Amino acid sequence: MERRGVTRRELFRYGAVWVGGVLLACRNSGPEPTAGSGWTAAGATPTVATGQTAVSSPERDAVRIGMIVARSGPFASLGENLVRGLELALDEVGFRVAGRELAVRVEDSAGNPDQALAKARQLVERDRVHLLAGVTLSSEAGALRDYVVSSGIPLVVSNAGLPGLTRDPKLRSPLVFRVSFANGQHEAPFGRYAYEKLGFRRVVLTGLDYSAGHDKVGAFGRHFVAAGGTIVGEVYAPVDTADYGPYLQRIAQYEADGVFAFYSGVDAVRFVQQYAEFGIGSRLPLFGSGDTVDESILPEQGEAALGYLSSSHYAVLYDSPENRELIRRCRERYGVVANQFVYQGYLTGRVVAEALAAVGGEIERTDRFLEALRAVRFTGPTGEFRFHPESQGAVITVFIRRVERLASGEFGNVVLDVIPGVDDLSF
Repeated sequence: MERRGVTRRELFRYGAVWVGGVLLACRNSGPEPTAGSGWTAAGATPTVATGQTAVSSPERDAVRIGMIVARSGPFASLGENLVRGLELALDEVGFRVAGRELAVRVEDSAGNPDQALAKARQLVERDRVHLLAGVTLSSEAGALRDYVVSSGIPLVVSNAGLPGLTRDPKLRSPLVFRVSFANGQHEAPFGRYAYEKLGFRRVVLTGLDYSAGHDKVGAFGRHFVAAGGTIVGEVYAPVDTADYGPYLQRIAQYEADGVFAFYSGVDAVRFVQQYAEFGIGSRLPLFGSGDTVDESILPEQGEAALGYLSSSHYAVLYDSPENRELIRRCRERYGVVANQFVYQGYLTGRVVAEALAAVGGEIERTDRFLEALRAVRFTGPTGEFRFHPESQGAVITVFIRRVERLASGEFGNVVLDVIPGVDDLSF
């Protein structure tokens, strides 16, 4: 779709943005957003000095999507890549489905649950979005759950892995879908794999001291023990730790044959680098969740990450036509290698567009739209994508990977094995 003035890529860099592009609905009563409300229209001209844009309301018939992600703080890179993936998916349909323009507003949660809830209220009650998407952290998902249900607004979670959101019958809702994973969904099968295929017997567990850290590390540990392994110790560190020295000293005291780790964002960069500098890798090889060596941070970790074995629901080096195309488009548009967060953002936009097309763009007919979401099925970058009919969480392929230096000189996660068809009720 032809654009005037600023490109879509540039629009997404200026905070909250209305760009031509997505869907979902329910609540559409009340006045439309008006000029000066903070919506950025396609074709608006940015004011470089302030990062603000000339604003106007989106066209009345546009499908409005509110995306809440962390775009500042320790998890900012996650949020930025989720937005990139969403944009790539919507660009495939020209930011229009069934004759309706798709429009997105991105709000920064800063990884704060209270701020995420405040942004959700603003998007639903003031800006009258048809659909909410995004959500970076489990704590944010927990804060939003009751409000989403009481508001009757559909939510497509792009990242937050709060397990109960889809696994617990008391918490799950017909309004809530998740395209990523429940925390532990790819770590749980890795627990048995690490014992049976990789030969680990005595392992130290370490991770970030918040809900996702305990969920992911705990899922691996339970399945590792069930396979016959032994957990000899656990070490957790606060989010945004600068010096991991004290935690590494505790890890080094254990008699084990490996250390399973979950860290993310800037914490993963620091932990992996400092682990290598501490010099215990030859005695205690580091392996763990794929988040810890995601391609979004792997260049910063460099040689410190070499040899790291991991499990993930995505692999940049998985060879499929759809994945090659996603990687090509991501590098062409943003100048970066795709990563799991770009992939998850892409899935968010794709499932919304697929469901919207199935109902002829009538997102206001919420029951029909939710039914269409449940039935979404397509061949994506990692193979067939579908939701589990009970949990409404993604059924994933688990990739077992190892960080290696590629022929290009870059570092990458080389696929060693795959475990297909893992749903979020299986562990």
